[in-house]
Amino acid sequence: MTTKSELSKKFLVVAAVFVMVIALVAMSACQPTNTTSTTDKPAEVKGTPSPAGTPTMAKNDNGVWTAEAWKDIYPEQYRTFDQNKLNDTDGNTDPYFEARGDMVALYPMIKTIWNPSPFNTYYNEPNGHPYSLDDIRVTGRIFDAATQTYKATAFSNCYTCKSADYTAILNKDGVAAYQLPFGDADLTKKIVEPISCYNCHANNLEKDYTEASLKVTQPFFTTGEGKVDEGSRTCGQCHNEYYFKPADRSVTNPYDSLENMNAEAMYEFYKTAGKDGAAFVDYTNPLTKVGQLKTQHPEFEFIFGDGGSSMSKRINPQTGEKFGCADCHMGNKQVSADGVEYTSHLLISPLDNPELLKTTCEVAGCHADSSGKGTLKAQVEAWQEESEGKVKSIGTKIEDLTKKLADAVAAGSLDAAKLAEVQELNRQAVWYWDFVMVENSEGSHNPTMSNKVLGLSETAVDKALGLLG
Repeated sequence: MTTKSELSKKFLVVAAVFVMVIALVAMSACQPTNTTSTTDKPAEVKGTPSPAGTPTMAKNDNGVWTAEAWKDIYPEQYRTFDQNKLNDTDGNTDPYFEARGDMVALYPMIKTIWNPSPFNTYYNEPNGHPYSLDDIRVTGRIFDAATQTYKATAFSNCYTCKSADYTAILNKDGVAAYQLPFGDADLTKKIVEPISCYNCHANNLEKDYTEASLKVTQPFFTTGEGKVDEGSRTCGQCHNEYYFKPADRSVTNPYDSLENMNAEAMYEFYKTAGKDGAAFVDYTNPLTKVGQLKTQHPEFEFIFGDGGSSMSKRINPQTGEKFGCADCHMGNKQVSADGVEYTSHLLISPLDNPELLKTTCEVAGCHADSSGKGTLKAQVEAWQEESEGKVKSIGTKIEDLTKKLADAVAAGSLDAAKLAEVQELNRQAVWYWDFVMVENSEGSHNPTMSNKVLGLSETAVDKALGLLG
């Protein structure tokens, strides 16, 4: 079975503290069998801490110290961060990264489910974080290649989590920063720095290079404060489900706590989140007349929502703290040739990090084999195969439902009550299906949640198809 991870590790390596992301292929690759630590204390630190300092390069016009400004102060962090540039689409040969996948080719049912939304055509896995601005500025969902102009429906809120510069502008100007046209000439000139240091540290790195330097810079993201480690929240501020509030186009989460951070509660929230208390709609299918919801990338919800994945409760023997995103996607502390301790900022899947598997996953009691041929690889692949199989089979059912409902609407063959019921079931089926389909671990971040949510989708689509006969 062809999967997202086989076609593209790229989208599955977008995770971390420095570059701010939760992502991907297998945080649950270290899924525990119990919740007690197998070590009494954290591993001994072997290097000296990275010394802090103030860049000699001035802040840019937005008040941001760019990644380039920090390279002499934190050379190893910068060197490994720069390696993420290999995560592009130009035929690189780096073993960690492969060419990105076309989501419509991976999931052909999208052509029908999202027809004629731009998502049914312009839907690719992204390049690495250094290319975040390149990606957002050329996607056909925003840019009209025929006229070489940005679409009138695109606003500056689309820059959220795509640029250090935009984040700084947002923190300075507030909600007004969400409301400019995406193609505003002055704004375009100001936004040059892609995702980089500022997104996860603000300018705090001149103070020290520790957890204390981390900062959630997205003002809309407040979930988990005091309950989830700040490193994971720094990742989660951009790898979460959100919507644009109709009143002011501000980026907003459909929940306010870890307790209601689950697919069912979010669906209920959206029933009244639209204009004047109506249901919120991302896109109305013109053939079925269903007001559909489009999920974003709910990695934070999968790991910490609905009671949390078992991985999120496990103790990392290297740190003595609960596992967070960076533990799996940035790996263990490293020591440079001159004896300075640092964290790699090359963002990869833990399955591609043999040292991590041996020194952390096995020691923590999660898995017994790091050879890539036994327990760990087999377990993750089994989770992913089960999830992807259900995603494709349920997606095919939703495709069938979409076609049959469109025919029924065109023929006027349903009475008002039955039509409304089938449309509501269609909306549910798409939301729950998409919630799992777009999450980047293919079920392995939280297999229990993946199966539960896909079950809700299948129940809805089966009932709707039964009503249509």
